[in-house]
Amino acid sequence: MRTKLLIFICSFIFASGYGVFTYKPYHLNSIENLVQKVFYNNGVLYVNGFEGSGTITIYSIIGNKVYSIKLSDLSSNKMIPVNLKTGNMFIIRVQSNTEIKTFKIIA
Repeated sequence: MRTKLLIFICSFIFASGYGVFTYKPYHLNSIENLVQKVFYNNGVLYVNGFEGSGTITIYSIIGNKVYSIKLSDLSSNKMIPVNLKTGNMFIIRVQSNTEIKTFKIIA
């Protein structure tokens, strides 16, 4: 009896359009702008998905400030050359006009 009721409820939810899987059309550019990424590769720190001016600060895992830079425009994909000691973990703090985000990376 319970399984029949569960099947009925699930079929009603998905048939009525109120299910979990709803389709919302987005323009491709709006999806790219929502993704905020920071990664490090071969001596270059890549920062994507932020808006306006801001500051990028790199800390060691124990909290020592390693590097800091102020940028007038974070909206385009930024490539910042910085030498980080390989095999260590670092905390990247990106502060823009509207928000502050932190990321962990391993160089």
